[in-house]
Amino acid sequence: MHVTLLLADQCSAASATLALEILSAANLFAGTEPPLFEVVTASLDGSDVPSLGGQILQAGCAIEAIGRTDLVLIPGFLFTLRDVLPGFPRYSSWLQRQHAQGAVVASMCTAAFMLAESGLLAGTRATTHWAFAELFRRRYPDVQLDESQILCEDNRLISSGGASAAMDLLLHIVRRFASLELAQLCSRYLLIDNVRTEQSAYVLWSMPKSHGDAEILRVQNWLDEHFDQPVLIDQLAQQFGFGIRNFKRRFKEATGYPPLAYLQTLRLEKAKQLLESTRMSLDSITFKVGYEDSNSFRRLFQQRVGLLPAAYRKRFQPRSS
Repeated sequence: MHVTLLLADQCSAASATLALEILSAANLFAGTEPPLFEVVTASLDGSDVPSLGGQILQAGCAIEAIGRTDLVLIPGFLFTLRDVLPGFPRYSSWLQRQHAQGAVVASMCTAAFMLAESGLLAGTRATTHWAFAELFRRRYPDVQLDESQILCEDNRLISSGGASAAMDLLLHIVRRFASLELAQLCSRYLLIDNVRTEQSAYVLWSMPKSHGDAEILRVQNWLDEHFDQPVLIDQLAQQFGFGIRNFKRRFKEATGYPPLAYLQTLRLEKAKQLLESTRMSLDSITFKVGYEDSNSFRRLFQQRVGLLPAAYRKRFQPRSS
């Protein structure tokens, strides 16, 4: 199959190189002639492009020289996204044409913004790096964004979250277009975990406080200090002089969260910190963050974070601790 690796200014050299290496490995392990994946590198005008790390990435041709391709791969722009975003519409007509001709288009990390700018993601499910989800959701409200997912595929459009998710995406491509056995072989020889499905365990939740509502900010600051105590939302509204309905409406408008969901997320973040930095038992952590039943808390943690507390601790606690 014909694969176009789309090289755009300031894209991730690591993602581009990883794509070339994994698809080359798949070709090597498959041992077929012609190779399973015929990979061509292309840029907007055929010129070599500077990458995020300063490396110059060599383009084989201009995108308009490619009349038809089976798969378009777009490396991400993790730290350069805001600078390069205004230039993304220059790729839109070509991406739209390739997709209309039957190509699968796959984005790594924040390259989902390029797909969204083209209009291809309208009405479809997609994911991107969790740190850019709020910006994505504001710019593209017609996309069904689920930043908890590491991979999403909908209508021949594949998106992935985070830089490391490029490996998951590429293994998914090998599995989808070749075979499960070949993807597993690549995984074993390249020491890559099997395809993961969620990035929620990696999310660092930053409390939204730059909203300009000083009265809601007072409530948030109080919750920061008292999250471990019993909190009833109706009483909280009364304590700060709100009517209940008005409080719930203003809190969600300011923070993006209903009050109860905000409190749950705050407690979960505190629990994640304790799991990473201490050897406290789950019962102790449950009580420390304001819950009483560790079994119920365990279920909530798995539902929201994507891992059981013990698995989260094993993955994220430093080995020396």
